[in-house]
Amino acid sequence: VVAVFVRRFAHEAHPGVAPRFVSGLTCTLVLSTALLLPVDVFMTSYQKFPNGTWRDWAADNTTRADINNAILYTYYACYSLLTFCLFILIPFAYFFFEEGDAEDDVPAAERLCSAFKYSFCFVFLVVALLLVGAFVQFGDIPNSNGTIIDDLDSLGDQIKSRGVESALSFTISVLTVLGLFVYIIYSAYGLSAFPFNLVKTRGNATKELNKLRVDQIAREEKERQLAAKYADGRPVIPSDRRLMQQLARDKERYSELQRLVESEHHSCWRRILICCRPFSIVLGIFLTLVSLAFMASVTVTLVDKYVYSNYTLGYVLTTVHYKYSPINYVLTYAQLVFPLDYILVLLIVFYIASCTVNGIRRIGIWFFWVKMFEVIPRRTMPQGLLLLSSLFSYAMIALNQLMMVAMPTYSTYGSQHYMIKDNGTMVTKPCDNHSPEGECQLTQLASIITRFTIHANLYGAVVTYLISAFVGAYVIGFLVAAVRRKRSVLEKAVGDRDAEDDPLLNL
Repeated sequence: VVAVFVRRFAHEAHPGVAPRFVSGLTCTLVLSTALLLPVDVFMTSYQKFPNGTWRDWAADNTTRADINNAILYTYYACYSLLTFCLFILIPFAYFFFEEGDAEDDVPAAERLCSAFKYSFCFVFLVVALLLVGAFVQFGDIPNSNGTIIDDLDSLGDQIKSRGVESALSFTISVLTVLGLFVYIIYSAYGLSAFPFNLVKTRGNATKELNKLRVDQIAREEKERQLAAKYADGRPVIPSDRRLMQQLARDKERYSELQRLVESEHHSCWRRILICCRPFSIVLGIFLTLVSLAFMASVTVTLVDKYVYSNYTLGYVLTTVHYKYSPINYVLTYAQLVFPLDYILVLLIVFYIASCTVNGIRRIGIWFFWVKMFEVIPRRTMPQGLLLLSSLFSYAMIALNQLMMVAMPTYSTYGSQHYMIKDNGTMVTKPCDNHSPEGECQLTQLASIITRFTIHANLYGAVVTYLISAFVGAYVIGFLVAAVRRKRSVLEKAVGDRDAEDDPLLNL
């Protein structure tokens, strides 16, 4: 999957191996980290039978601790490697190619020195983040007599943190916040535009070709009129000279556009898409419903947080009050058919990843108000490919936090149950934060996120507000995608060609 992704967007005229390798490595690591969630949920849930009793091999606390630690350390290893890639490897590769490529006259040693010089700032930044996380003491759980505070104390006792883990947790939290900004800017629009793009038609290429031919005839007639006007050798006035130059440029430009439109019109891929048009419409409607269900799940949990928690607690929920979250509801019942729930989680991860890339491709890569790179298949510059993989990685790191909001019960306890005596009868109940001590255990992802959020309420509040902004951005993107028509073949050719020829975007 990653190889196809890199090959699709890498520029054909820049066959450099290093940017492709760095981008592929980073994307592979971040997807592996995102796909640890279903493995984490499975390993946590599989230690218990559906009736709430421990399996024979998991009855020993030491065995369970070894399994949980293995998953936890896998998370930390993946996040550590991602931190290295995002803060050191990608900046180094970016600045190395920013100084020139193999065809330039800049010596490799000089490019290496420049890359090391600029990358040192990022090394300093990551070291500072680790030191702050390891040594800065964040606030304790607020003192109060309320029940929710007691629940947080009980939850905090289950997930004591250590120095190295605190450093990594703080770094992961910073990466998550950056990733949520990517969701607000790119993924929110991609989640709406990607399904709508499957439903809408692009337009008739034959009509566009006829329009180009009509424009070409009108231009040729204008050229003949100008040629006849100055056939006697009289001097050409400045305004007509400028018009002749413009007509010459337009002739070359329209010839190129006509070639592109004809190539698109007669391509086998377009014919296949026309044959699959009914399936594309059905798939687009289905994916729109999936996006709406996902955003509805996020919204339900956000309302739960705002109603039953507050800023001083970092909007941590000890009990899920609103249990009608669509995604959480579907996954809870999908657990009855193994391994349907894990397949659904994998599909959700890949769908959100695809929508994120689609959003980046449509909007482009910006630095504040300056557009740095266009993301065009087979035409993305090496630096643009590195920034694309960087933005994608930040988004996938934040996906774990978003999953905790979209499906809070499932991602925290999976399908675990416990047995308790009720009116003299043993009954089975699903695990939650009020389960008896020792009967249920959190997934390792929930432990990592909750450990830091409980003691850093500012982080929990910032994440909650950013996810709320993400929901708002999705609503705006949904309305824009609904009323905006799909680009025609001609408009697509013009846009891609202009992006290719824009000197600012190819620096």
